Amino acid sequence: MASMAIKRVIILGIDGAGTFIREAQTPYLDILLAGGVQTHLARTVYPSNSGECWGSLLHGVVPNRHESHVHIQKNRSYPADSMAPSIFRILREARPDSTMAAFVSWKPIITGVIEDIEGMNKYAAPDEELVPAIGAYLRSNPGVELLFVQLDDVDAAGHRHGYGEDSTEYLKAITRADKQIGEISKALLEAGVLEDSLLIITTDHGGGGLDAFNHGSDAPRDMTIFWGCRGPGINSEANLSGLSIMDTAAVALHALGLQIPKEWDAKLPAGLLD
Repeated sequence: MASMAIKRVIILGIDGAGTFIREAQTPYLDILLAGGVQTHLARTVYPSNSGECWGSLLHGVVPNRHESHVHIQKNRSYPADSMAPSIFRILREARPDSTMAAFVSWKPIITGVIEDIEGMNKYAAPDEELVPAIGAYLRSNPGVELLFVQLDDVDAAGHRHGYGEDSTEYLKAITRADKQIGEISKALLEAGVLEDSLLIITTDHGGGGLDAFNHGSDAPRDMTIFWGCRGPGINSEANLSGLSIMDTAAVALHALGLQIPKEWDAKLPAGLLD
């Protein structure tokens, strides 16, 4: 029997979670990824900060090529004519009528990382307001082709209480984020679009590498991240060794039936998608 086609890509990002979701209670992630594939040995980019990392996830290139962090620092919008377009711009140029959205807690993502794209839905709000807004959006826009979500409370808890397996408040924040991903999945189910979606769940960086309350270094605790996905045609036996955060962009474009730019640093993991 031929597998169902992927109709949309949904990227759910938990800021600052590193690989510490292994230490926290994550019942929803466990269920969602049971039929998919995941790794706790993926690598982010250096320096391991949100601007650089989310930029590489959405643009498929290393930080000095996308420069999202520079645009954020200078409070500039991401240039619409950049040589390093985001996956949103690539999709819009390939399919002008496509429906796309980004819901974030950290507002600079929707200005300094993602271009100003006409007709794209962009929304910024704290996590607890963001999740119901995502649910409402999905129920009224089941035809969405590309959705990016960034939840921020885990990173905030790391900065406040310390990152890692010994920080109770940090682990509790991961469990809260897991519940919110459960709520988003419930909305996908109610909209009738969960089964034909490629769901990618990941993070931008870890923390506690050189400083218990921070990140940005090239230490393993900052640089090693969790990455998982589920959806039609996903090979649960795929070897994800060597996976980079940038590869998320390649997986998303391939799943949407689009060409991966040959100049990208991102690569499609071998054998991941049928």
